[in-house]
Amino acid sequence: MIAATKNETRSAWEVRRRLRVPGLRDKTGKAAAERALGDVDGVLRVSADPEKSRVTVDYLVTKTDYQSLEGTLEAAGIPPATSRWARFKSGWYQNLDLTGRDNASAPAAACCSKPPTPPSRPDRH
Repeated sequence: MIAATKNETRSAWEVRRRLRVPGLRDKTGKAAAERALGDVDGVLRVSADPEKSRVTVDYLVTKTDYQSLEGTLEAAGIPPATSRWARFKSGWYQNLDLTGRDNASAPAAACCSKPPTPPSRPDRH
């Protein structure tokens, strides 16, 4: 799919993540990974690179998260890496995605450009 360009506007909740996929070695695996992740709600762009065994995904954290993408790849028969670093990164990205989702659904805060005025004090004579 097409990568984001410099002039393209992006949502505040859009993220780009790279997943290492050791089983991604040919055009068939590339097509399967792009098709599987492209069908996930909230995924905007997918680009698989068999030479680097890597899949790059742009998605909205308000609709999906990192571990859902990993699960989708596993279900498609293309499991992501399971090394210690990959598991650490997966947990870290999942935490970032869930925090982003919580922030996106939080109610708007009070306006800081108009701070509250202190109560008026009676004049002393």
